[in-house]
Amino acid sequence: MAALAIALVVVFACAPPPKTVANLSSSTPSPSPIPTAPLQASSAPFHGGEVGVAYAAVVLSATGGVAPYAWTVSSGALPPGLTVGPSGSVSGSPTGAGSFSFTIRVADAGTGAASLPGVIGIAAPLSASLIPCCAHYCRVELGCVTVCGGFGTLSGGVGPYNYTLTQGPLPAGTSLTGLSLTGTFGGLSGYLKFTVQVADAMGASATVAPTFWMYDHIALASGSCLGNYITGCSVNLPTTGGIPGSAVSVKLLSVAANPKQGCWNQAAAPPPAGYGLSVSGGSVVVSIPKQIINGYGGVWTLAVNDSSLCAASTYCISNQATVVIGVQCG
Repeated sequence: MAALAIALVVVFACAPPPKTVANLSSSTPSPSPIPTAPLQASSAPFHGGEVGVAYAAVVLSATGGVAPYAWTVSSGALPPGLTVGPSGSVSGSPTGAGSFSFTIRVADAGTGAASLPGVIGIAAPLSASLIPCCAHYCRVELGCVTVCGGFGTLSGGVGPYNYTLTQGPLPAGTSLTGLSLTGTFGGLSGYLKFTVQVADAMGASATVAPTFWMYDHIALASGSCLGNYITGCSVNLPTTGGIPGSAVSVKLLSVAANPKQGCWNQAAAPPPAGYGLSVSGGSVVVSIPKQIINGYGGVWTLAVNDSSLCAASTYCISNQATVVIGVQCG
């Protein structure tokens, strides 16, 4: 009986332990979270921007699916300098201008995904500069109007634009309209400098500072040309004012009779053949040839033009001057 009992003990000691309920359940994988609704993406409208100006963030949002969400650009490209953040917003500071199309993809923690297309236009940076003829000085004659007041040009930025005089007075008789002066230039000759600041709708700003030289309006003096049929006559009529270096031309506006200087009572007559009317050395030169046997008398009305614009399609013209012509009979 003792030997049998020992054998039974050995048999029971070598048997494997039974599997427990806990061991069976730990080998079963956990189920994936079940989304409560399909994943969807939305955002406020994408707005435009400007190079160098911080882009106001556009917040993207997702609903449904299984949080957390991951945002990426799946096609196209955002404007350089902008990024989509991990929390779902597009922001940054644009570094390049153009129109940029893209698609943003949002993926959830499960297998859901949604796409959001967009387009963002980025304007070139705001810039203001002087026009070529004002690069050193803007030169204008007193008495001239609006057309000679343009001094600057604008590029880039986003309108509407606001123009503000930040330093210095404007020339007398003018007001600021954009990057131009409107009105009639008055006051004294001389120069002045002023500064204009331009601000755009994005908050960017630029400045431009022209220097205006104002010159006295071109003028022509009156005079007389008296002679005889042997010598003829010649006279120089000085010009004053105008923009230095501007090309000057003279025009005969009208002719009236002058019987006191002629040899008989005569009606207005055209100038005699061979007469001269030219500009030389700051003067208008009037000349009548000799050997006008019957003499000549007249009152000429003259004006000079220079090559500076004074109004739309009109160059600066002087006051009207007269020259009394008299060549005695032979």
